[in-house]
Amino acid sequence: MGIVFSFRNFSNYEGVYIPAEGDDDAPVVGINANRPVTRQRYTASHELCHHIKDADTGYMCSTALDNDIERYAEAFAAALLMPSSLFREQVDEYKVNGFVSFESALKIADYFGVSFAACLNRLAFDFHVIDGDVTGAALRQRRSEFGPMAHRAELGLSDVPLYRQLYDASELFLRVEPSPQTKQIFETEYVFHDSRMEGVVVERELAAEIVVDLRLNGSRSKFYSEENQNIVEVAGLASAYDWVFRKAMSAGPLVIYDATEINKLLFSAARHPEFGGAFRQANTFVLGGKFETVDYRRVVQEMYFKGKEIDAFVANSDSLLPSEYLERVLDIHHGLTVVHPFRDGNGRSLRAFANLMFLRRGLPPVLFTDETKDLYKDALGKADETGNRDALYELYYKEMLKAHAIFTGSLL
Repeated sequence: MGIVFSFRNFSNYEGVYIPAEGDDDAPVVGINANRPVTRQRYTASHELCHHIKDADTGYMCSTALDNDIERYAEAFAAALLMPSSLFREQVDEYKVNGFVSFESALKIADYFGVSFAACLNRLAFDFHVIDGDVTGAALRQRRSEFGPMAHRAELGLSDVPLYRQLYDASELFLRVEPSPQTKQIFETEYVFHDSRMEGVVVERELAAEIVVDLRLNGSRSKFYSEENQNIVEVAGLASAYDWVFRKAMSAGPLVIYDATEINKLLFSAARHPEFGGAFRQANTFVLGGKFETVDYRRVVQEMYFKGKEIDAFVANSDSLLPSEYLERVLDIHHGLTVVHPFRDGNGRSLRAFANLMFLRRGLPPVLFTDETKDLYKDALGKADETGNRDALYELYYKEMLKAHAIFTGSLL
């Protein structure tokens, strides 16, 4: 319908609708990138109602408002995502003695791709099949005590299918063509957060200064002669990421040894830069890891096989849907973490290599903050233990939307 969807790092809004100002303009819907995908789908449906019903009035919506227009849009979203006839079929399937249990409500919510709260409200207020006290405060309390997230995990439910639909339908909106300004913003954020993720203590202002100084002065930068190991490692990561962006925008082939080049640059400011890019010569134990890295004598062989896997992936990448591409990158990324090829800096190097592959497709690169770093490590741990990478996929899907908001922050 000509609507531009844009994911934003809102702090106070679920979403906004801005109608077109003229024939040469496009209506814009902004969606909170930090919310669960089920809520994002609800917000998109809510704002679609405004486009259909209210655009001619010049109505600008913030879903923080509460009035008759907004309540109508909420009802529209519920009816669009949970159509009455199909919803009734699900109710009849799960109803016992005239009522639907909370656990069954969770399954119905998963079927329609909506939040547990939205589904429970529809069951309680539109279909009257929730037993007990369903007044607003009481139902919220019962919902909280039920703990839907824990129950979802027990049932093995995942939002990955919803993210696949979102990415495959929205590739045009998610593409990034980073300008020098947005590239610098992302690099500064990434260098700061990724360094801290690996235990390197650095202040945000210093990380920004290192990124700018290296861009202006290259190997003549004052940070190349620093004694402080933390600063040396941040300077190296900044150099590595500058190379990642240049490589992503070049026409050169993407190969396994790009990961080696990234690791080499990571230690380019160190006193002994020759260690960068070299494969490890001893077995290693990954602190907090739930896997055994391959024997060091097999690293070269394993990297050769991973190289062949990447070559095949690159050769067929144009035929892949965005979700297929993203998940194949993460399959490769997880496999490389198990090989753990380098003497040091494996995490930073391999995350940067994954981001290089994302950028090649026009997908936003991803960073992890203090709030999300443990989620990343836990997701890798689950993949190590079970072979199931859904938690890793879901985390990257979520964080990529936030990264997209960083790159396109000036659009809304």
